[in-house]
Amino acid sequence: MRHSPPLLPALALGLAVCFAAQGQTTPQPGADGAPPPPRVSSLGARFASVPGTTVLFAVWETRLSEWNEFLRQKKYPWTYQPHFQQTPEHPVVGVNMQDAVAFCNWLTETERDKRLIDGSQSYRLPTPDEWDSAVALARGRKKMSLSAEDRLLDDRIYPWGPDWPPPAKTANFADGEIPGYANDGYIYTAPVGSFTPTKEGVYDLAGNVWEWTQPVEVRAQPTGILRGGSWAYFRAECLTSAYQYVVPVDLRAPTIGFRVVFDDKRRTASLLAASDAEKRQALDERMKAMTDNRKVDATAVEALRKKMQGKGDDEGLPDPASLKPAVGDGSSFINALGMRFVPLQEKGGGRLICATETSVRDYETWMRDTNRIWSQKPSFLLGGNHPAAGVSWEDATAFCAWLTERDRASKLIPATAAYRLPSDVEWSLAAGLKDETGADPAARNLADKTHYPWTPKADDWKPPALTANLDATKIPGTTDPYSYTAPVDSARGNALGLYEMGGNVSEWCADAWPGAPEERVIRGGSWLSFDKDALLTSARMHALKNVTRADLGFRCVLDLGTP
Repeated sequence: MRHSPPLLPALALGLAVCFAAQGQTTPQPGADGAPPPPRVSSLGARFASVPGTTVLFAVWETRLSEWNEFLRQKKYPWTYQPHFQQTPEHPVVGVNMQDAVAFCNWLTETERDKRLIDGSQSYRLPTPDEWDSAVALARGRKKMSLSAEDRLLDDRIYPWGPDWPPPAKTANFADGEIPGYANDGYIYTAPVGSFTPTKEGVYDLAGNVWEWTQPVEVRAQPTGILRGGSWAYFRAECLTSAYQYVVPVDLRAPTIGFRVVFDDKRRTASLLAASDAEKRQALDERMKAMTDNRKVDATAVEALRKKMQGKGDDEGLPDPASLKPAVGDGSSFINALGMRFVPLQEKGGGRLICATETSVRDYETWMRDTNRIWSQKPSFLLGGNHPAAGVSWEDATAFCAWLTERDRASKLIPATAAYRLPSDVEWSLAAGLKDETGADPAARNLADKTHYPWTPKADDWKPPALTANLDATKIPGTTDPYSYTAPVDSARGNALGLYEMGGNVSEWCADAWPGAPEERVIRGGSWLSFDKDALLTSARMHALKNVTRADLGFRCVLDLGTP
């Protein structure tokens, strides 16, 4: 199963864990102080780290030799042949996104079976953001400190620098079509590694073949994003580092290939923890210096803290004056935080439930407003639109009370209305499980053995694509693009328009567990879940109300106080 990543204090410890998990000893520098050897896959592909991302990039585009081994072992149905000759060291071409993902999944499964990697490690396609980091765009490496000048330069820079035409022997392009660019020596594809690499040792981020990327927030879209240009491209605007070529996901062409990245969740947790520690230290030092110099007052210091953490007072929040008050007429409602609520019952009524799990952004708004510290925040939370995890029942209840007062003050909800956690019965209704039998949550636990949040009473219990974020590595025949949590609205909604009722994070309910007055009911699977029975809609868990876990969050109900 997936395990919640430890909050490791130092990068060195994370690297040690990473190599130990691979069955290797922690790499040591050579006698001459040389750096340790890079990671090498079972197919001989080398990997390198790049600033701005926690994954390791294959230094080459996936070679024909690797692809042929995949075809041989997997017996994958693929018959594409380009109109030109290639050696085993040339990049494979004619690969669509499904083909590339299948290769990554096969390589992951093969190396896990051989105990070369473990369940927390995998191969996959890079995301567009990771590709930004590899090609050294400021938006990929500087993140929060990105300036207007950086953004402007990102739109104009090329992988080799600011010059156009490219310097001689820069990469494999349609050289005869670029005035002033010397012949690069290749009419079609070139063997990987034929041109000068980046500072990190990554080859062919410009030219040779277009490379598939796969966004983290994967949706059922007919298009995908290619990066980097190819042997057939020559237009300057198509060869900038930031250019994204949007094409159908099923497109196979002699100009399209891919490269893989190696994702180690423990390494990611370690790097993020180290990065957070560095940011906190830099923030404290800068604030101390500003205060010592008496150049700003306390308000400016607090504004700086929020800016450095990427959190303005009301950044991205709707104007309360533009919102319609909540009513019980069956319509949906958007509150002052931008949280969308829908009727819990098809015919309306006085109860509305949030369409998504409570997000990091909303939860942190509450903490800032109440001067709280999120002491158990998991290190892997990647953005404001991910679900708040590491939240106790007590804190979730306090959030609801705060939100109630906020929206009452804005006159968006009546004085008699209140936000709260859903009851056990309400959660079942929201997930599509009606008419349960049993007097209490314990009696209702696993009473229905056929219903799943994504596939009610279907013969195949496994979730269809893009319906739930689970530990798909433990569910044969399913895929999951997320290492940890997913954005709260990235999956498909259910009949009520509710997202992730069966995955992402498990959710607190209001009810006490029978016979245990200090424990509270927990419903729904999470990114750590894979067991068939545990994923039933009727499955219940329970825990002490002050417990926090990296897979445990909540969603809110708005009770208008009317029938």
